[in-house]
Amino acid sequence: MMQNKPVQIKGQFIEDSAKIGQDIHYSLRVIHPKGQEIFFPSINQRFGQLQPVKKDYFTTKTQGNLSVDSAVYTFKSFSIEDYQLLQIPVYTWADADCTLLADKPDTIFLKRLVPNAKSIDLDSLYQTIPIPPLQPKADVKNVLWGGASLIILIGLVYWLFGNRIERGLRIYLLWRKNIEFKRSFQRLQRNISNTNKGLQNLENAFSLWKNYLENLTKLPFSTFTTTEMVDNLKDKRLVKVLKEVDSAIYGGNFSEKTVDAVKLLTEIAQSLYLTEREKISLEKKNG
Repeated sequence: MMQNKPVQIKGQFIEDSAKIGQDIHYSLRVIHPKGQEIFFPSINQRFGQLQPVKKDYFTTKTQGNLSVDSAVYTFKSFSIEDYQLLQIPVYTWADADCTLLADKPDTIFLKRLVPNAKSIDLDSLYQTIPIPPLQPKADVKNVLWGGASLIILIGLVYWLFGNRIERGLRIYLLWRKNIEFKRSFQRLQRNISNTNKGLQNLENAFSLWKNYLENLTKLPFSTFTTTEMVDNLKDKRLVKVLKEVDSAIYGGNFSEKTVDAVKLLTEIAQSLYLTEREKISLEKKNG
């Protein structure tokens, strides 16, 4: 009986170097046994200081017992560091969980427009800068008295109402982020269907949900596995829900159950929002 070869991953930058703001392309190619489900990360995840622009995925090619999946990620960088490292993992699907696999990190170098910046004569450069005329100074005594009075007033207000103002601001910011999440999520939810564009909307909605929960709970949901999500949310329904969503996104198995799973994701996010808001309200009562 022939044994399956292990999954082979090759991830590398197409360019050796790039200017600030220029498109950077990263090629990710995976050779795996035929029938093995391989998931590529979406562009909604974090990639260090590289800002994702788009992902071009290519149709699976199969020959014999091996299949090849590949994608090209496009990034932009506005960092002034001499070089940056990038390692994009892939996930293999199993009955109980996903397994993360990755190639070694690759390097992209910054292409500087001024390669010999240290040789610039700063003294001559400073002499060419025009110096504006000096403006009359305000009365220092009045400025000091005004500043001291303002500081005393702010301190008095904070001493009397500081905790109440802080809690009110936290509740307001929590509410605003919840409203923004629901608007974005519902817009994507309305356009989820069994089409390439509809499945892309489903993937974007799922990433938006994980990022919102991460911001709400301060837990790294964007990098959690299915098991870790279930353990941290203490909601056993998530096992079927997350499997249904992953099956639709990566396997194309879209059904009415997928729509129900997306609705349940909304309910879970709203429940967590109300829980966090209740925590702040209890702080108010105890204070």
